[in-house]
Amino acid sequence: MLQLRESPSRITPVDQQVGPLVTIAIPTFNRASLLRDCIDRVLAQTYPRFELLVCDNASDDDTEQMLAGIDDQRLRVVRHETNIGLLPNWNSCVEHARGEYIVILPDDDVIAPKFLERCVAVINQHPNLQVVVALSDVELKEFDITVPAQASRVLATGVHDGIDVLMEFLRGHITVTMCSVVMRTAMLREHGGIPQNFPHTADVAAWAPLLLFGQAGFVNETCASFTHHNDSETGRLSLDQLLDDGWKVAELIATVAEQRVPDQAKVEQVRANALRCFARRGMVVLSDHRRNGCGVGDLLNAAWRFRGHLRHGDPASVARLALLLLPRRVIDQLHRLKHAVEARSA
Repeated sequence: MLQLRESPSRITPVDQQVGPLVTIAIPTFNRASLLRDCIDRVLAQTYPRFELLVCDNASDDDTEQMLAGIDDQRLRVVRHETNIGLLPNWNSCVEHARGEYIVILPDDDVIAPKFLERCVAVINQHPNLQVVVALSDVELKEFDITVPAQASRVLATGVHDGIDVLMEFLRGHITVTMCSVVMRTAMLREHGGIPQNFPHTADVAAWAPLLLFGQAGFVNETCASFTHHNDSETGRLSLDQLLDDGWKVAELIATVAEQRVPDQAKVEQVRANALRCFARRGMVVLSDHRRNGCGVGDLLNAAWRFRGHLRHGDPASVARLALLLLPRRVIDQLHRLKHAVEARSA
């Protein structure tokens, strides 16, 4: 039987501030230095009714000692005696959360002080919301560049039909990552928590289908920063695993749409945009592998094996595939130029 060592609860009764209790849950493993910055950003939240839950996956660095040195009544620590794996640790966060809503915050990402305040303001407009999504910047560690979040041109901050928010995401019109999503804890548990059969896209597979359950909250401003780097659990997955995962989550979103959306025309729109979205993401995966040393032959073989998925991409995706045939140093220079232009134009 799995043995957990949980720190004594130091949660005091919440104050009378209007709004739900939110759990900000940080799953972590051997990232003590990154974790401390992540925690400091959480404790700086302007919305007071939250608990900070850290699920330590048997770290053997200074994580345990660092956490023991934080004297804050909002912090609660669950430590696994053995490493149970990335996604099971995420589900440990879901299991131990006490909040009505939960945020899964990876230890290398950060949230802005206003994040919960902005999201709860939307929840207070419609207390039965299952999910609220905010925008997130993307920090590209490899290039030392932060790409600003894409904001919606058609949806303002507030409560919307969830399918409209989902379509903005699938069309690439907004930038949303796991760290900028607030989910109703009971709903997440009811649907099995974080799905285990999506090693690369479990985050999207957890929150995106919730947008199809009626009304959803949307915060059209940047409230978090997601870090993209090669030194991650998903960065160690094979090219086939990464590409296959995108296809599976597109099918998941389409299946939930069929079950939840009565308008068949909208169902078809969701399916088409989900396939197009993850075809684009598949091209990004191929691009990352090319920059990391994947040969042209292996790249073309992978593209051929997944041609049924990638064919749903738009013309820009096809152009991206053609660029991948260039020498790697040229690809790197083009990527740096592209991201630099995006950062300057934000």
